[in-house]
Amino acid sequence: MEAKKKFCNDVEDDSTPQLPIREVVKNTSSSKKKDVAPAKADPSRSKNKPKPTGNEGALKSRNNNKNVEAPSSTPSKHYKRPFDRHSRSGKADSGKKVRQGWGGNDKSELQDETEGLQDAVEDLEAESGESTTEAVAPKKSLNDYFAELKIKQQELDGSKNLRKANEGAEEKWSQGEVVAKQQESFVESSVAKKAKQKSQKEKKFLDFEATFADEQKPFRSESARGNFKRGGRRGGANAQGGRKPSSKATTADKKPLDDKNFPSL
Repeated sequence: MEAKKKFCNDVEDDSTPQLPIREVVKNTSSSKKKDVAPAKADPSRSKNKPKPTGNEGALKSRNNNKNVEAPSSTPSKHYKRPFDRHSRSGKADSGKKVRQGWGGNDKSELQDETEGLQDAVEDLEAESGESTTEAVAPKKSLNDYFAELKIKQQELDGSKNLRKANEGAEEKWSQGEVVAKQQESFVESSVAKKAKQKSQKEKKFLDFEATFADEQKPFRSESARGNFKRGGRRGGANAQGGRKPSSKATTADKKPLDDKNFPSL
């Protein structure tokens, strides 16, 4: 009873408690930029790998130290002395060699150039003077020119000595002699060789008379055709146990080939 008295002041509510409202945010496919800073990665979830060192670190490093100049206070390894490009052997060219080199004759080259220029000017003046003093060719008419050509042609024709046909020619075989070639035998043979002459065969012709006619079928008699009476013997002469017919009975008399029997022949 005491426990009931402790909680007797609580007011019982018949309504069920309601859950808090949850906001649903839809993912939009808009391409517009938002004025929101990008989300940063969580450093606690990153993989903490040790950084490469040594050669691997030098290969993966992005710093290009080759183009970085050294500080001015650091002395250079390749130090050049002053006048490093001058010869230190103590050898020098002779005066003759220096004079023979390019630009060593002082004013001699300039003098040669001026003399050559003067010669060129004189040649041009001489050519211009010759062109002005050229002799003018005399003018001729066309008839006079043809007359001169005709005179020159007559002079050429008169100086020609033409030889006539067969003039001074000699016969080709007039002074020639007939030479008969003789065959000499240094060692005479003891046996004379006989030359065999092959005799020609004469053709032989055969005379025969040819007659062309169609083959005639042999004449059969009624007995040969098997024209037996009803009830007679069957099988013919070649039957087993039978006798062969005589040759006189089977063969018929053949007619001779004459003009009477065959007038067309």
